[in-house]
Amino acid sequence: MISVKRSIRSEEVLHDGQHVLFVEGTDSDSVDPTVLNELFDNGLRIRPLGPSFSVKSVAKALSHHPSYYFLIDRDHQDDAFIEECWTNFPNPDTHNLLVWKRREIENYFLEPDYLVRSTYCKVSKEKLESKVLQFSQERLFLDAANHVIIVIREELKQNWIHKFSCSDDFPNKESALEMLKKAPDFGAHASNVTRQVSVDELEIRFNECLYSMTGGQNQISFGTGLWLEMIQGKKVLSHVINSECFCVKATDGKLLSGKEKLNAVIKDLLKKDEILLPDDFRKLKKLISKRLNGN
Repeated sequence: MISVKRSIRSEEVLHDGQHVLFVEGTDSDSVDPTVLNELFDNGLRIRPLGPSFSVKSVAKALSHHPSYYFLIDRDHQDDAFIEECWTNFPNPDTHNLLVWKRREIENYFLEPDYLVRSTYCKVSKEKLESKVLQFSQERLFLDAANHVIIVIREELKQNWIHKFSCSDDFPNKESALEMLKKAPDFGAHASNVTRQVSVDELEIRFNECLYSMTGGQNQISFGTGLWLEMIQGKKVLSHVINSECFCVKATDGKLLSGKEKLNAVIKDLLKKDEILLPDDFRKLKKLISKRLNGN
């Protein structure tokens, strides 16, 4: 049985003042730390902290540490918040938090022009395009539906009710209970939830999301819509790399598969000329390097 750590105390991630980038991932072999350890070879320490909510929680707990940075997947975050993060990073007011512009870090590797440059790629760019489109199309409607769920779930987590503050209104048990029952925010919230999960609202949200992803087309294609940014890249990239498009052998000649194969392809790509890196990777290196150099 695998033991999963559910919470992280701030004292567990403290270091001796060096620059540390905290990311998502269960261990050092997860994709996020694998990518970032290859990107940074200049003294920046990479630490995986589990899912995004763990990273955000630790970011808030350690907001007083100027040399600690936090990087998470985009998931449901809107464009305005993303742009603010990248424009002002590192920003202590947002806990030195940075959010990828694409849904997951794996989405950056779904560009055929980039992926085909891997030493382990055994097919043409056109074949890669076909595979990325195939696996993305297969999960298009699933991801659109899940996007609606994630957005609504996050909206409902917002602080929708304020606590009472005047003790004079609560002289006894009966009056306290009456005040609680009459709190107007409960009714307003119930109405809001009913509206958000209504059949009509769900249909509107789903169609809007699908339109954003496909650009209004029946089938996805490169250069149209935002599917490449919004699809669950982790699943698609795994399928593409573990297909016949890539062949990775260990030193003993054994064919690699699964996470080992995925990490080998990713590391190989990141060792290519820096000019070939995705734009956001190069921007991240520039932002962090400024901090490392004391700027």
